[in-house]
Amino acid sequence: MEPEIRAMILAAGFGTRMKIGGEQIPKPLVRVCGRPLIHYPLRLLAGAGFKEAVINLHHRGEEIRAELGGSAFGVKVHYLDEPEILGTGGGVKNANRIFPARNWLTLNSDTIIDLDLKQLIAFHRKHTPIATMVLSQSRLGKFNAVFADFEGRVRKIGGRPEDADSGSGLSAYNFCGAQLIRSDLLDCLPDGHSKIIEQAYLKVLEKETVLGYIFSGLWIPIDTPGAKSQAEKEMIAGDPEFLKF
Repeated sequence: MEPEIRAMILAAGFGTRMKIGGEQIPKPLVRVCGRPLIHYPLRLLAGAGFKEAVINLHHRGEEIRAELGGSAFGVKVHYLDEPEILGTGGGVKNANRIFPARNWLTLNSDTIIDLDLKQLIAFHRKHTPIATMVLSQSRLGKFNAVFADFEGRVRKIGGRPEDADSGSGLSAYNFCGAQLIRSDLLDCLPDGHSKIIEQAYLKVLEKETVLGYIFSGLWIPIDTPGAKSQAEKEMIAGDPEFLKF
């Protein structure tokens, strides 16, 4: 019987901008406040009661595997090596092929987010959308915006925050990279490499319900060496409890 929810941490990227900045280790292993980045999503999963997680690997995956071993924080890790990188959509579709589930919770390995996963799961169960995207109004303008209406339904993905003018009835957010999706969303994707936003979300927005889970807590994507330094300042100043393992 398929489990209701499986968890996945996306760790197959190249981390190019960190390398240009002088980092010589895989991005998921870059230390922030003394901990490898990938420890943070694993700790979130452990705190929410997950006993297993899938981690996809590509670039220098053997180093990530060596760091974590077979489990971390009480979470058993299933590694999926991608000889050819499968992207944000293909990686999850491949995981669902090998470890089928009715829903997938995915987190980025290069993002620190103080997210209550139990509340996110309860929200998704209550409303049963095809996808729940974790959205924040922090760092608006840095990424392509996601636009949601007053009920939290995502109506548009892509564009600048200023596109949400007063007459549209929409508010602009950033997608935090955390999502809870029904496995049928993956049916939109081709086999092999794919991008989940462009090839799945944009296909279903008109006919299916995609909801935004509005999040106002700590969210720090670590995509450059400068972001790493800023993250450490924000974390220490913001909530020291979050740093305790």
